[in-house]
Amino acid sequence: MVSMGESCDVCGSGAELRVHFYDVAQALAALVDLPDGRRILVDTADSPDRDYCGTACSRAHAHLMDQLTRDLGADPIDLVWITHPHSDHIGGAKDVLAQFRVRHYVDNGRDADDAEIGAVHDEATSRGVPLSVVEPGHQELALEGAGDLKITAIAPSSWLPSCKTDRNACSILLRIDYCQSSILFTGDAEIAEEELVDPRGPATLLQVGHHGSNTSSGAAFLERVQPKYAVISAGRPGEGINNSYCHPRAETVRALTDALGGSGARTLRAFDSSFSCHDEPPESWSDVPASDRLWATERDGDVVLATTGDGVFKKR
Repeated sequence: MVSMGESCDVCGSGAELRVHFYDVAQALAALVDLPDGRRILVDTADSPDRDYCGTACSRAHAHLMDQLTRDLGADPIDLVWITHPHSDHIGGAKDVLAQFRVRHYVDNGRDADDAEIGAVHDEATSRGVPLSVVEPGHQELALEGAGDLKITAIAPSSWLPSCKTDRNACSILLRIDYCQSSILFTGDAEIAEEELVDPRGPATLLQVGHHGSNTSSGAAFLERVQPKYAVISAGRPGEGINNSYCHPRAETVRALTDALGGSGARTLRAFDSSFSCHDEPPESWSDVPASDRLWATERDGDVVLATTGDGVFKKR
């Protein structure tokens, strides 16, 4: 049981649930403002001094710290949720724990002997922050005082064998339900893990897995989740470590657009996977028609979406 303090009944009150997807280059960090005033931070972007990232990671880290300071004010972060321990998801966690009041920390318990992950755990312990682990078979993590909110941890019944070499394959998903609205955070879960997890039904808003890679957002998963809205957190072409990954991919943008519906009047810069990411000829990136219900930090900067629990998210 993870304690997040007191809650209240909020359905029908018109209170907003708001989620901030921060523009943190080729990484992920999203702050959820629950309608009862509590906050959940999903992932913490990259380490500011990551190798081969240049100034992109340091700028993104500074932006995250500045935005959290502005958005939190004097309030604590009730829960820091790390989907998996890759640097672009856990890299800022030590500084978040050091600079902000954190009431609880959750990760998947993997690779605790890694220096970066160990430093995060040590920081949490030194500050008296309780640590919890979501493991296979531990598919629901009840949160005290959730009230009209339902917050669910989602993991497969057993880790994939590829977890030993690929941390993406051990992502722990987080689902937040508020009346008729829901959010599904997938971290970097790829198709093999998508096929194993139970997303607990359709989700209104989807955090697109693995920064819009073609290794995630499989057709079967999108059919089960049936998102109405989606957000890709990815770097711009040539920005920092996106030189090595070339996200998002054009086929993923097209698949998401088909799944989301809406107007296709917008475009999103995406990479054509028929080319090699390491070569990146000019024609490998193109403006792909995209649903107006699909947002991307590479194009839109910080993305802030809000819902009153009526099944609709609006951009703020």
